Amino acid sequence: MKICNAEVVLLKNIPLTRSEREDSGQEGPARKSSEYSIFIRITGDYDGVPLVGLGEARPTSASNETLKSTLRYSRKMARRLVGKQLDLTSQAPAEHVHDVVHEVVSDIFGMGGNVARQRRPSPSVCFAAECALLDLIAKNRGINVAQLTSSEAPVSVERNVFNEPLKKLEGLQSSIAKGKQVSGWLRRGKRISGKDASALVNSLLSSLSERTHDLKGIILNAGQRWSSEEWSDFCDGVTLTGLAAKQNVAIIVEDPFHEDSDAFYQQAFSKMEGTPLRIMLSKPVWGSESISHLAVYLPHVELKIVPQKAGGYHQVLEAEKEAERLGFKGGIYLAGVAGTTNFNSIAMVSLASAMRFNRYFSTSFKKEGKTRLVYPYVTLENNQLQVPEGPGFATNLCRSGVRKRSIELYAFSAEGRTNKREVRKALLDSTYDDRFIDRELAEQERYSYSDIALEATPNSTR
Repeated sequence: MKICNAEVVLLKNIPLTRSEREDSGQEGPARKSSEYSIFIRITGDYDGVPLVGLGEARPTSASNETLKSTLRYSRKMARRLVGKQLDLTSQAPAEHVHDVVHEVVSDIFGMGGNVARQRRPSPSVCFAAECALLDLIAKNRGINVAQLTSSEAPVSVERNVFNEPLKKLEGLQSSIAKGKQVSGWLRRGKRISGKDASALVNSLLSSLSERTHDLKGIILNAGQRWSSEEWSDFCDGVTLTGLAAKQNVAIIVEDPFHEDSDAFYQQAFSKMEGTPLRIMLSKPVWGSESISHLAVYLPHVELKIVPQKAGGYHQVLEAEKEAERLGFKGGIYLAGVAGTTNFNSIAMVSLASAMRFNRYFSTSFKKEGKTRLVYPYVTLENNQLQVPEGPGFATNLCRSGVRKRSIELYAFSAEGRTNKREVRKALLDSTYDDRFIDRELAEQERYSYSDIALEATPNSTR
């Protein structure tokens, strides 16, 4: 398949105001990266039939990206992807699209070998480009991206998202007393001391001890502030009660130590051996090469990987394989970026489905309201995260999102830059029309109410 067109669409995550729309395309005040989405839309030609693949780049401070730099690299990536060939029969599609993107990165920055593969100048753009290319290949084969990238049958992804932040313990305990069902993972994002952490864990588990629940684990942010004595006291405080082990709840502490010597960590590992306690490393994971530097820790820890930081979809899968080879036995937290959109949630669930060690990741089920970015999106059914049914990512940009959120559009073909007006019209023609979605949902609710009312009607005996 030959890539014949590529577009970069900059969208705000809320509808534009009139003044923003009038100033669209002009150099204005610095924009906050978290408020915007950059979609890379790639069209491939297969025997005269066009197929479209989507990917989304979200700049993150973790990889030293800004909105301005990410948008600039997105344009460079899109321009140079035009004309490239995709091998639709590849037996390793994730690796193949990684190589295609790597070739473009080398061309743009003059970087070769492992340097370009491991420390890509704009990893979120590389992640988006790989997603778009995988979307194309999967659509051509008539399967979803999870099936395309899994070496085995894709695993189901349970509701292992953070159900809610563990901010106010008293409020949660009050809800539990009133019958609230607790499930999945709870995370305390605000930094906490070892003493307060053990008190929180024991208090929460005590509240759940006489109730049915499906709490998988508790994640606590230590913020690199704990000493070895504090860690030892925390382990004793949690394990002596036996509540965590009895209820089969994992207790994970994010990055407890500023000290990074191997001997220091080995002492901590020996203290938690045989307990439900784990340490999650927050050291940078840039791909399989950086995993090899963590070999001494891997049998004892959990890992945090940001796909948009790791350098691409394929790099996350390779990092997991390398970790397993080095004795990794924990779980991998796929960290998202602030304000992850519904499209990136689909990409994350697809990626998690192709992984053996994924246990949890952050995502959101917030409704996008009247002006959606994409449709359909991830749903929750019977505690399982479900991606839309259909080939590829099985989703598309929404017309209202393009109309009301679009700020800039860049389009490239084999002849170079193309007419924006024509491309925008074609883009709008290819998107979901939200009006019909709303009508369908309204009809479903109406008929659902009618069915319920009908079932409640007593049978006539006359």
